[in-house]
Amino acid sequence: MNNKNGISLIVLIVTIIVVIILAAVVILTLSKNNPIESAKEARFKEDIRTFQDELALYISKQYANAGGHWDGNISATSHDDIVQYIPSFTKKYEGKFVINNNNLEYTNKLEEKEKKYAQNLEMKERPKIIPDEYQQVEYIESTGTQYIDTGIIPNRNTKLEIEGSFNYGATDSTSIAGTVKNIDKPKSYFGPAAILNSSSQILQCSLYFYYNSYHKIGTVLYGDRFNAIIESNNDKCIHTFYNKNSQKNYSNTVDSILDTDLSIYLFALHSTHVAIEKSYANIFYCNISKDNNDVRKFIPCYSKTAVTNIDGVQVPANTIGMYDTVEGKFYTNQGTGEFLKGPDVN
Repeated sequence: MNNKNGISLIVLIVTIIVVIILAAVVILTLSKNNPIESAKEARFKEDIRTFQDELALYISKQYANAGGHWDGNISATSHDDIVQYIPSFTKKYEGKFVINNNNLEYTNKLEEKEKKYAQNLEMKERPKIIPDEYQQVEYIESTGTQYIDTGIIPNRNTKLEIEGSFNYGATDSTSIAGTVKNIDKPKSYFGPAAILNSSSQILQCSLYFYYNSYHKIGTVLYGDRFNAIIESNNDKCIHTFYNKNSQKNYSNTVDSILDTDLSIYLFALHSTHVAIEKSYANIFYCNISKDNNDVRKFIPCYSKTAVTNIDGVQVPANTIGMYDTVEGKFYTNQGTGEFLKGPDVN
């Protein structure tokens, strides 16, 4: 009889299977308890919590400064804008997080692991705002000859919220949005306007609202970003103004009955008495509601392909305008020349 000292095939197969199982268990254990990955997760979550705390602190200060009646709406996408509200926000997180309606949200630029970390902290993903045919931008800019007719005729219960800035080039008075039935009797005016003073090179804009007489509501410098809310409430008009650069709040309430049959223009004053008064300004967003219902939400953007605008005209790619997210319509320049645009929003 021959002696067999080798390993049988069955024993070899069993051994290989056992080794594979053990290796899989070891790999799985290491991946779950990887100290490097655990440290990355802890640091990432710590940064997020810090960002959220700083944003909450900033907002609470605004409420305190405004006597508990602050009606601001913070939205920011670029690093330079976000650090105004979250001082510890670093460049490495730019594009991964944005501030949307006073909340910190993550974008689709997060890695899958980072998304899970953010979701563990119950963070929300920034919702898709406009269709794929459009690219959102931080703002669009008028150089004095461009404007948009929103088609919205304000009534006695209308609210306009706009974030913008006035640019050097405008003289005397200008309006970033509004309508007035008769400029000689401006009690019907609806919208924020500015009286400009550039003679001393201070480039100061005093923000005014016209109701029976001039009502000064705040002061900005050229380029200062502000959030203005104008609300017609039956026989009163409430003005709230926040200068983001100086972090100052202003408010005023006047007796006024809104009476106009003209629609609100963006980047212009809509009037039957004089030619349209256009502005050198940037608009970051604009919301308009009537009777406490959302009517329009205008987002700055440009078309990535040929699309049809509000007038039923097909416009080419790279056309700049405002997209109304409520009605799903694209508003383009109805003046002359072309809008300018700010950086893309991720």
